[in-house]
Amino acid sequence: MAGGHQKYRHLSRNSAHRQAMLRNMVTSLITHESIRTTWHKAKEAQRLAEKLITLGKKNTNASRRRASQILFDPLDHFPKLFGTLRNRYLTRPGGYTRVLHIESLNRNHDQAPSAILELVDGPRDMRFAMTAKTLARERLTENGVRDITARNVAKVIRYRKDGEEELESLVRRMRKVNLRGEERGREAWSMGESWDREDEGRLRRVRWQKKNSRRGERDPADGRRDPRMGEEDREVPGMR
Repeated sequence: MAGGHQKYRHLSRNSAHRQAMLRNMVTSLITHESIRTTWHKAKEAQRLAEKLITLGKKNTNASRRRASQILFDPLDHFPKLFGTLRNRYLTRPGGYTRVLHIESLNRNHDQAPSAILELVDGPRDMRFAMTAKTLARERLTENGVRDITARNVAKVIRYRKDGEEELESLVRRMRKVNLRGEERGREAWSMGESWDREDEGRLRRVRWQKKNSRRGERDPADGRRDPRMGEEDREVPGMR
């Protein structure tokens, strides 16, 4: 049978263009430790990133030559690849990157499935932050921490250096954020608005109304107002 099994995604590009794109994405990943792209590109770039970090852990002349063929500007990225990242993943047997589904980036209105490609155990590890946020919220409930949250905590701190201390520090920060959110909720409630903790847009609208109630300016949630009418609730003719 002609063609055979497809072993990789072509991404609608020829071989040279595809390799250059993946090299560029992996170089950006080493630099920023987190990039956003489409799901299929992230899965292909993940394969190359895993191989690159494995080369960094070997730290031989052959691995440096191979890494220089993958990275753009290798001399600028070698200190991080063979230094910071090598020390971070020295005891981890694999799984140095993670792909997370996100909302579509809506590029050119194609609604392509999008994702975040990130390095695990780094300063921009999203799952680590999400676990800390969940842990901070569940510690304040009557039922306490759920079993699935406890398992997720064990996963995110297993190979992370000083992971438990960093997690507790982030949990304390998340708890302060939650307290500030409750204070904002009480502020909105005192102004006669119902409060949803996740609805920051509603709180901004309440503050906008309080600030501009005497200016007669247009309320984003209402119809257009005539600035000349002051506090009156008349609509501008022909502006419906």
